[in-house]
Amino acid sequence: MLMMSIFITACQSSGTKNAEKLKSNASIVKDSISPNTIQVYYFHGSIRCETCVAVDEKTHQFLKDLFPDKMKNGKIIFQSINIDKNERPDLINKYQIYAQTLLIIKGDKVIDATDDAFMLVPTNPDKWRQKLKDDIQKLMH
Repeated sequence: MLMMSIFITACQSSGTKNAEKLKSNASIVKDSISPNTIQVYYFHGSIRCETCVAVDEKTHQFLKDLFPDKMKNGKIIFQSINIDKNERPDLINKYQIYAQTLLIIKGDKVIDATDDAFMLVPTNPDKWRQKLKDDIQKLMH
């Protein structure tokens, strides 16, 4: 258990230290996406551990399972972004991303779900599914 905690912390801790900056930067730069659209961005590097890949895949699959109509009509958008390849430099700079980070965004509201995803996906994916659903539903209201 201790090794798992160390691994998870090492894999994602540097990406979540910027949570306060995320909130302040969210209102500075505006995307061209509708303010009613919920955006789920998973930022990652080129070299990915098993957990990193699982967070990406499970999050995307859970969104498609939980909100199929909203995913199809673009009300919820999921995008996996490789920071090493500088994909979406606008978002990387806007949110000052430098490590694995999972953000759920609507307008100027930003939920940094990185810690929850990395803790729950490998140990309790059903709990992650429920947490993801709850976070999305909070932003819908």
